[in-house]
Amino acid sequence: MLKITEQYEDALKSAPWCVALGSFDGVHLGHRRLIELLKEEAKLYGTGSLVYTFNVHPRKILIPNKHIYLITDNEKRAEIIEDMGIDMLYLEDFNNVRDMSAEDFVKKILVDGFRVKSVVVGYNYRFGIKGEGNAEILMQYGEKYGFKVNVVKAVEVDGHTVSSSLIRHIIRSGSVDKVADYLGRDFSVHGKVIYGKQNGEVMGIKTANIDVKKDITLPKKGVYYTSTTVSGKLYKSISNIGFNPTFDGESLSVETHLIDFCDNIYGEEIEIFFHRHKRDEYKFESMEELVKQIRRDIQDRLAI
Repeated sequence: MLKITEQYEDALKSAPWCVALGSFDGVHLGHRRLIELLKEEAKLYGTGSLVYTFNVHPRKILIPNKHIYLITDNEKRAEIIEDMGIDMLYLEDFNNVRDMSAEDFVKKILVDGFRVKSVVVGYNYRFGIKGEGNAEILMQYGEKYGFKVNVVKAVEVDGHTVSSSLIRHIIRSGSVDKVADYLGRDFSVHGKVIYGKQNGEVMGIKTANIDVKKDITLPKKGVYYTSTTVSGKLYKSISNIGFNPTFDGESLSVETHLIDFCDNIYGEEIEIFFHRHKRDEYKFESMEELVKQIRRDIQDRLAI
């Protein structure tokens, strides 16, 4: 079972460690390669495996006036890391290390904090004040302080280097069917079911509106083939991201219709997995026309 901590005392109790360093937003194929190597190193050295990342993305602190969008929140990121068999997730407060020199970070965090035996980083990893340290410098400090450094090369898919920024771009474009090639799984969002404007009730097609965190990257407006989990059970669904223009909506919503499901799930946590973009959102001439289209969408979803 994954232990999540923000305290070095917790980590020291089970030291020494093999450690993977990075932001791990999305836990994409590149991150997964780091984590798999971390597990191999931990087995080799007879230690626990620890992923070291931040509780708040550093760019949110470094650029406070810019809205930074993510692929996964801390909850989803921890769930994926736990599923991969990691022992500890350390969530650092970036303010604790932002002004450290590269060598101070190595000495105070890796050596004194984790008594590290082996470190795994990506080819483009930066650390220390203003990102003064890189993978090559980390290898030099590894020799100085007596720990191994493993640098993982870029992972490519169809000639493109897998990165969180690229995946965010693909999600925003609506090409959710391509995201799995880079993430290693379907893109998803989760949140509690909240009360919406009850348009689904009026149409006779019940939908669940979910409260998605404002910093999560969303696909472009439109209707998507999806699957939705409720209480651990997976249902076929169609989902809409948009403003409900037929009803003159003014706020963006994320809502899903679970096919052959009619329970009251207000207040429950659900997760929507996006498979493919079906159509753009547009304003219909009447509610009746919209209902006909949604029923066609449902039949198309049932066919796949």
